[in-house]
Amino acid sequence: MKRLTAVLLVVVLMMTFLTGCGKDRELYKSVKLENYVELSDYLGVEVDTTTDEFAKYYDDVLSIDVEDNKLYKEVKEGVVANGDTINLDYEGKLDGVAFEGGTAKGAELVIGSKTFIDDFEEELIGVAVGETKDVTAKFPENYGKADLNGKEAVFTCKVNFIKKALTEEEAYEKMKFDSVDDYKKDIKERAIKQYILDTIVSKAKIKDYPPKDSELLCEAIFEFYVDMYKTAYNVDLEDVLVSNGSSVEAYKSQISTEMVPQMMKVNMLMYYILDTEKLEMLESTVTSQEVKQPVIAESYAVQDIVMEYLYDNAKIK
Repeated sequence: MKRLTAVLLVVVLMMTFLTGCGKDRELYKSVKLENYVELSDYLGVEVDTTTDEFAKYYDDVLSIDVEDNKLYKEVKEGVVANGDTINLDYEGKLDGVAFEGGTAKGAELVIGSKTFIDDFEEELIGVAVGETKDVTAKFPENYGKADLNGKEAVFTCKVNFIKKALTEEEAYEKMKFDSVDDYKKDIKERAIKQYILDTIVSKAKIKDYPPKDSELLCEAIFEFYVDMYKTAYNVDLEDVLVSNGSSVEAYKSQISTEMVPQMMKVNMLMYYILDTEKLEMLESTVTSQEVKQPVIAESYAVQDIVMEYLYDNAKIK
């Protein structure tokens, strides 16, 4: 299952909130979407909120809130279990000598994720918070560093705390809700909308992508990242690309082939329903700063309008 705005999540996190979009739309202005989209039975989608399947949607929305809003607490007691996210310090040594890149403070590790070398994570299971343990682990033969390939290292590890996600009861105030019931209702509504969207997307067929709109969206995404790198990191995206052996042209090509089709599959369906149902496009309201990529802002605003309409017309149990 993917979240409602799976592509360009960073846009959702970084851009200001919108209540609508401009009446002079940017995308699909001179395109008959019925020539590109095959979609039926999008009204009256049945959603049974009592099933295990829907429970996964609910849990996924809650997990998104946890990650996006850092809804965690530091548990400084108990022992490490498989699946736990832990904060730890470690120092790795080969034959009693510390090696480069083998030491870290406050590292975050999900036990069972296989992020670290074999046996490292498994040996931390059962270690108490605050305890220090020597973990013996062997680097793979093909690890990629000649001085470490196939070598056995000893890591002195200290578990600082276990990172636990907050429950709805613990998180609702941080999420700015008046009560836990209000928060649970909001999670449920978002989960229902996600279920509806997944159902519609699974039934739809996109026959082709309008080239002019594809180019417009590609350029908007690229400009968004240019602005983001400048605002968040005070660096030029082109310099970052060059330093990583890439280029603006290569990056735009990647956006065009990987991101644009994914985003367009959703927003073409949204615009198609918007036009078919003759839903009103409202004027934008920006809460803090100017949105510099109106194409992206418009896409998400249209999606909000359409998903609210589909939610109102769904058959929810």
